[in-house]
Amino acid sequence: MEVWDRGILTNLERRTPMGRIIHALFFVILAVFALTVIFPFIFAFTSGLKNSTEIYKGGLQILPAVPQWSNYSEVWVKFKIFDLFKNSIFIVAVGLVCQLTVTTLAAYSLARLKPFGGRFVMWGFLLTLMVPSIAYLIPLYTTIVKVPVLNISLLNNYWGLWLPYSVNAFGIFVMKTFFESIPNELFDAAKVDGASPLRIFWSITLPLSRSILAVLAIVGFLGLWKDFLLPLLVLTKPDMQPITVRLWYMLNVQQTPSPLNIQMAASFLSLLPPLIFAIVLQRYLQRGISIGSVKG
Repeated sequence: MEVWDRGILTNLERRTPMGRIIHALFFVILAVFALTVIFPFIFAFTSGLKNSTEIYKGGLQILPAVPQWSNYSEVWVKFKIFDLFKNSIFIVAVGLVCQLTVTTLAAYSLARLKPFGGRFVMWGFLLTLMVPSIAYLIPLYTTIVKVPVLNISLLNNYWGLWLPYSVNAFGIFVMKTFFESIPNELFDAAKVDGASPLRIFWSITLPLSRSILAVLAIVGFLGLWKDFLLPLLVLTKPDMQPITVRLWYMLNVQQTPSPLNIQMAASFLSLLPPLIFAIVLQRYLQRGISIGSVKG
């Protein structure tokens, strides 16, 4: 008989009157939290369906009187959303691959290869987490303008984004912790069979890390997609800019700013790719979050 199959209450406890009350109370609380999270998406979507005067009415009016579906088609054509999606997806996809590659290799080296001074290297990564990203934006920009030693500029070059995106101290810390939780017997058996460290990494470590890699992929995708300041500084050519930067220019910087309902429609469309990406990988996200407690 399965007893501990649901949350904090057992099946027996849920059959009691008090258990039903507690279960219903938790359901209501979680429903309120879920509504709080999803409300901004609903509000952005419905605001994009309003006309230019209705959106300025006072009070909380979520649904439009007459949905203006043409707003979304106008935004899609006027701002060339498809081209902006291609730019952003290309930037984020390559940046995410670089980030996960560097993260997994660095974490594996620190966790399993035990290099000399590895503890100090890890401390160095953790120290960077204590510094706000805005604090080193100017030094990073000056480095991109003229890369030391190479004396080349990475302005209007996607590598000016991909190289900074490659290093993720938080991801390295998470992956290192996970790699250290994998039983040593697996690595010892692979060494006895003559597997090299790279073969062990590729054939054993990565397959066991799919769930945690999915978590880092979702977090990384969302972080890179919403990045604004660095692409704004590095990419000045309009045809290279991601959707976050280009939409900001077209909606606010042009001589005739777009109406608020058009801005909301464009903003909602820009949310769709990361939202779909997170929904598709949701089951891996749940498994990855719980994997730490399972290992413990």
